[in-house]
Amino acid sequence: LQIWQQNLNALLVAQELLMNSQDITNHDLLIIQEPYINFLYNTRTSHRWHVLYPTNHLTHPQERSQAITFVNTSLDTNTWRQIPFPSSDVVIVQVTGNFGACTIVNIYNDCTHQNTL
Repeated sequence: LQIWQQNLNALLVAQELLMNSQDITNHDLLIIQEPYINFLYNTRTSHRWHVLYPTNHLTHPQERSQAITFVNTSLDTNTWRQIPFPSSDVVIVQVTGNFGACTIVNIYNDCTHQNTL
């Protein structure tokens, strides 16, 4: 698995630059903290990525989602699944293959508290 991790400081321009970058073409997962979220509570992406929001993203919109994970559409959807977790700061995805199962936990920590942990 090739994984790219980045904090985007909630900037649309940073997210658009990342989505259009050739650097991420061969990556399987993008682990993003502080993504751009618009007024409809959606982020921006391209057709090359599935977006995984925190489990409570739509049920608790007042808690801004601080972590999202993009899964490359080239990965077979039968080889990965999101694992529910009750936080706007956490996205968990499990990928399976010949190597077994690999669980990736995307955690946003704002450094003012440890509520997420």
